[in-house]
Amino acid sequence: MTQDKTASAFEVIKQFIEENPYKGTSKQIVNLSISIAESAATFDPSVFALYKEQTGISPKIFSKLKVIGETLLKVDKKQRKDLINQLPASYTTIHILCSLKVKDLLTAAKKKVVTPTITAKEASAFAQQIRFPNRTAIDGEKGKWGYKQEHLFNIVRPDDVQMSGEVLNIFKNELRKVCLEYGAHLQVANPLGTTPLRKQERNDKSMFWKSILKKELDQKWFNKIPESIKNEFNINTLKDLHEAPIRSFTGFIIKASGGKETYWEKHSQAYIAKLQILSEITEEARQRYNYRKRLENILREHKELEIWNNLILKEGGFIEK
Repeated sequence: MTQDKTASAFEVIKQFIEENPYKGTSKQIVNLSISIAESAATFDPSVFALYKEQTGISPKIFSKLKVIGETLLKVDKKQRKDLINQLPASYTTIHILCSLKVKDLLTAAKKKVVTPTITAKEASAFAQQIRFPNRTAIDGEKGKWGYKQEHLFNIVRPDDVQMSGEVLNIFKNELRKVCLEYGAHLQVANPLGTTPLRKQERNDKSMFWKSILKKELDQKWFNKIPESIKNEFNINTLKDLHEAPIRSFTGFIIKASGGKETYWEKHSQAYIAKLQILSEITEEARQRYNYRKRLENILREHKELEIWNNLILKEGGFIEK
């Protein structure tokens, strides 16, 4: 884009922002947000950075508007028009609602759970309820789509009974499976917000997949690996292998298997378990996203692994049967 065209485009954009302020109606907020998201996808990074500066909108608010736009661009125009009529005139509240999956947001609007009068606090509580249905609702509150829940039991641990780490996670997974069998839900008492819930969810899943990896690559198998291979990769114990970076992990198993073909034939499930672990324990959000995209691609290309993956998650109580 030439300098003159860029300047001209920015003038049009400024006029559009004046006509669609982020403190305006829900329609104006959505129009502005979609414009920002489309600009991010269209402009070169350097041009977009200049555009961002020219808007005069603070970086924090601009980022929220971009997320809103990216989310609502996934909705077709007819559904988006209906959705806008249900959204409040608050970019903060809309941004909270856009943390939901699109299908959940549309369902909430259709069922009149999301209305123009919903507050940021109500939206936050609702988003937690949808994203963490097994953890947030307490006795007497409504569940994911308006069904009331009854508190049935408490589970307590006497002081002289030690239960932490892996043992606690095994116990939790077993309870979750029993609950799902009877159509009930396991909940964590007194959640403090989405961040602790998200971290707990990730921790639960990582511990679960670590137990699966231990079954896929066990001590008996590891003992048969030649010392030369262990020395080459500086992997001396099974734990070292399980916790190794993904490149060392795959390199070790390929070498131990005698080649990529045998590795994939015998240990593809271990690879899936490793990716699942990394997608939960990795601190950097972008890298977690990359692991999840890799997982999605592999499972899409290998239906037998997708079936296995889903069965394992059902057995662990992470998705309903």
